[in-house]
Order: sequence, then C-alpha cells, then structure tokens
Amino acid sequence: MDTIRWGMIGCGSVTEVKSGPGFQKAEGSSLVAVMRRNGALAEDYARRHKVKRWYDDADKLINDPEVDAIYIATHPDSHKDYVIRAAKAGKPIYCEKPLGRTFEDSQAMVEFCNARTILLFSAYYRRALPKYLHIKKLLEEGKLGDIRFVNLLMYQTIKEDDRNPSWRVNPAVSGGGRFLDVGSHSLDLLDWYLGPIEKAQGQSANQAQVNKAEDIVSGSWVHTNGVHGTGIWCFNAFKDEDSITIYGSKGKLSFSVLDIGAPITLTTDDKVETLAVPTPPEHVAQPMIQTVVNQLLGKEICLSTGESAMRTDWVMKQLQGK
Repeated sequence: MDTIRWGMIGCGSVTEVKSGPGFQKAEGSSLVAVMRRNGALAEDYARRHKVKRWYDDADKLINDPEVDAIYIATHPDSHKDYVIRAAKAGKPIYCEKPLGRTFEDSQAMVEFCNARTILLFSAYYRRALPKYLHIKKLLEEGKLGDIRFVNLLMYQTIKEDDRNPSWRVNPAVSGGGRFLDVGSHSLDLLDWYLGPIEKAQGQSANQAQVNKAEDIVSGSWVHTNGVHGTGIWCFNAFKDEDSITIYGSKGKLSFSVLDIGAPITLTTDDKVETLAVPTPPEHVAQPMIQTVVNQLLGKEICLSTGESAMRTDWVMKQLQGK
C-alpha cells in the first residue's frame, strides 16, 4: 500500500480549511468519501472539495471497501460511538479532540481499540507544527537547565457563541465549556513537553452565567518527573490572551498556545531572545495528518495518540473538580 484512502465522518466547519484539505494534500493520502447525516450537505461538501463519494449513513462509509482509515470530525458526544464502529470494522482512526465527551468515554475508546490492535490517533495537531516542535527541541537541548515548574494562563472575552450557545458550551455535547475545547491544547502540549501529569486538582465555576458551562477553571498539578504546574483558564475576561511559561534552573521560556504564529521568548541570566517562528501552514492540521499517514505506511510514529489524548482528558476532569 502506498496511499491511505480516508473516509471522513462529519463535514462541519473544522473540516473546511483546518483539516479536510490536508487529507488530500498530505503525501500518500487521499480523501475518498465523506459522511454527514444531512445528505444534501454531505453531497455539497463532496462536490466543493472534489471527493468521489458521499454518504448520509456512517456505517456505509465505515464499511466502504475503498476506505482504509476513518477520520471522525463530529461533536465529542458521538466520538465514542463512531470510534467503536470503526474499530469493529478493523480500520485505524484519527479522531478530533477532545477525544471523548468525558474521560470515561476516552478510556473506553482506548481500551476497545487496544484490545483489537486498532490504531487510534487524536487531532492535537500542534504537536506537529514547526513552532511547537522547536520548543520541544529547545527543552531537549537543555536551554533551560533542569525544569522546575510551569505556569499557564489563558483568558478570553465572552463570545457570541457563549451568549447564543453553540455545542462547544453545551456540556451534554462537549463535556464542558471552552476549557475543554481550547484549553485542552495547552495541557496536551505540557504532556508532550514535560511528560504525563500524575497528580492534578482544581475547581471550576460558572461566573458569568451566560450558558450552562463552566467559564473559569484553576488548578495545580505534578508531572511524573516532579515538575510542578499551575494554571488558570478564564473565558469571561476583558480581552484574549494566553501564555505558557516554563521555568528551569538556567532560564525560562514563554509562548502562546493559541497564536501559532506568535514568537517564542527565551530568557536566561544574561539575555532575552525573541525567536521568530515559521509562517503557519494554510491547513494547520496537515502536518499532523502527515504523521498519521506516515505511521500507517510504516514510515514513522505519530506524535498524538489515543493514549496521550486520554491522559489530557483525565487531567481536565481533575482540574474541573469532577
């Protein structure tokens, strides 16, 4: 096999630019079928993106003999169902984040796939972007010395989607508020940079009361290597800003999680360096999709797995105080 033929379940906004075209443009990859429960919208997506086939039935797409692997781009409350159906069909899966609506859903997906030796990948695509790979390299080169602690801050204004609630702030669909949607990226990066988090505690609240989801989360944690961390995520603030600062025995490193084009700041005893980062790709998920395709073709190991995504879901549950 020299090409992985993908079937995509879900044709929402995330697939228009961020991810969908990446399956066509990645080397050794092709998007051959899409599915949406609304057949007219599935047909429209297939026409606009030049995809051969469309379905309004997930099982028909999953069992299509010309589909080798499944991309699940639906809301979190349906991830578990589609992952299990795809795994039963023996097909590897690339699933949007967060992996499950709850940690328990994620755990069930990982265990089901592992029991059947089905590869399960998660769409924490920042792990494959040049900016975040460079940060990983700086840490591995020991630029900060021994890592001591990390501080995470993310705050945003109330959005229109919060006042006229979208699925992202409907806990029955998403599992929580925007903490799970965008805050998950920050915790996933820390899992990758500093190793798994073994202990975490926190609390959450709904301060602004504009919907049913929590809009502030704060907490602390400890990584398996002894690094301590603290964080606060607030989604009812006066502006949008985010940063992670990693502190070591020789310096500190600060960067934005959400602004993938913003520079990195490296501070040591004698100087402060502002490190420019490459221009982000047009389809930001494409580099991660490429690593998934490469693993399926036996060329490399993907950086974002079901197991790593499950760990992030566990940490978020602890920080929410659940």
